[in-house]
Amino acid sequence: MKKILFLILLLFVSYSENLSACTVFIAGKNTTVDGSILFGKTEDDGSLSQLDYLWQIPRKQFKKGSFKTLISGLKIPQVAETYAYLVDECPQTHFSNMIINEWGVAFGSNGCRSKENIDDLKARNEILDGGIGFDLRFTLAERAKTAKEAVLIAVDLINKYGYNSSGRSLNIVDQNEAWQLQMVAGKHFVARKVQDDEVVVIANTYSIRTVDLSDTDNFICSPDLIDYAIERGWYNPKEGKKFDFALAYAPTSAHTSSSNTHRQWMLAYLLNKNFNVSLEEAEKGMMPVSVIPDRKLAVQDFTDILRNHYEGLPLDKSENHLISPHYTLQTICRYTTHRTTVVQQRSDLPAEIGTVCWRALGEPCNSIFVPWYLGINKIPEAYQRSSVINADFDQENFNDYHFNIPNWKIQQIDLASAAKAFWLLGYLADNDYQNHNQKLKNIFRPMEKKLYQQQDQIEKEALKLYQKDKDAACNFLTNYTQKWALKVYDEARKQISEFSKQ
Repeated sequence: MKKILFLILLLFVSYSENLSACTVFIAGKNTTVDGSILFGKTEDDGSLSQLDYLWQIPRKQFKKGSFKTLISGLKIPQVAETYAYLVDECPQTHFSNMIINEWGVAFGSNGCRSKENIDDLKARNEILDGGIGFDLRFTLAERAKTAKEAVLIAVDLINKYGYNSSGRSLNIVDQNEAWQLQMVAGKHFVARKVQDDEVVVIANTYSIRTVDLSDTDNFICSPDLIDYAIERGWYNPKEGKKFDFALAYAPTSAHTSSSNTHRQWMLAYLLNKNFNVSLEEAEKGMMPVSVIPDRKLAVQDFTDILRNHYEGLPLDKSENHLISPHYTLQTICRYTTHRTTVVQQRSDLPAEIGTVCWRALGEPCNSIFVPWYLGINKIPEAYQRSSVINADFDQENFNDYHFNIPNWKIQQIDLASAAKAFWLLGYLADNDYQNHNQKLKNIFRPMEKKLYQQQDQIEKEALKLYQKDKDAACNFLTNYTQKWALKVYDEARKQISEFSKQ
């Protein structure tokens, strides 16, 4: 344990810089092997001791005339009943919380800086009473049965109160379709429907380019989106170029940052080896919103891509993994990655079975993706680790707990927490990446392969039970998920013990 404490202290001293580098790609249903929509995401927040807790928030009823108070102080009318949802919480963060509600509508986002100044917007009353930000996805999860309905609710709230963060792409995916809502501080936004034959790719800058205001089936936009850009001097139609949302609203430093362009380009290249935009062109901000993949995609394709560090390309600075690739360039998988998910959406199954979140804690290349079904009714304590009793842990006290969790609780080495165990395992593996990563691959990848192979049979059994007794099906899925979640957690702790002896 003394050796572990020393290594953790060294890590904080050596890598105190906070870097955020969330990466997302969403595959339309015609690009996948089984007709599912796949939503892949890394969660990278800079802090080297992030926690991840899973919570189930139940439905709640409210009296007529009730209000919901947001963390900004804004009060909005409450609905009579809110939907239940599963929240993947990262304490003390504003935007790192992934949510899937009881209807299978999943929410996850990328930070995207805009050219707007929030103080100026407040002075012009375009952000009212603090506006809306952190609470947006929670509010949508409580009120929307579909991704498009969530977009419509979101734009109504933004039009009324204004968005209070610089900018963000909120990715919203259900069992039938996916949307990307790219918001600018204040009251400007564009939402684009992900097409069935494409995979959209995004790092941490706006990715929507061409906007068709007349195509209301595929775009939902601020009516003055283009006129406002002209007024601000961000777009000049006299130059003869089509309006480009990303170019107009994103600062050049974000639009052409190598951190963003390299990850976007790598996603596209891994999806299609004949991707026709060169790396040099990508670095100039010429990345398209999406790519057509060169093959049908499975969950395993997504998990492989999310583990990438530019292997085989000049961008790989790890010297064939002689040093850990996590501490080189801003790779897709890196030391700030504390959670990675692939949400698999199937419309031919009930949401409890057809919506499954493949979830890896820590660096995904040193970890394992375990399926968490939406229909589960219990979460192992190791994946929660809180002083709050789960039965009483709902939206009424969630915000207080989320932002007021003590720093010592986040920073402590707590191997009774699965999140902490996988985080520490990744760091110890990085000390001898070439050998330790190979050992972890030899342990975890066969387990993961077995999970892929079992999936069809498990879901057939669950569906058979569901048709007779929904609760029995949910119990079955709960037992299956818990068994594997605890099995890989125990293996992580075992390997921590082995690595710390070396």
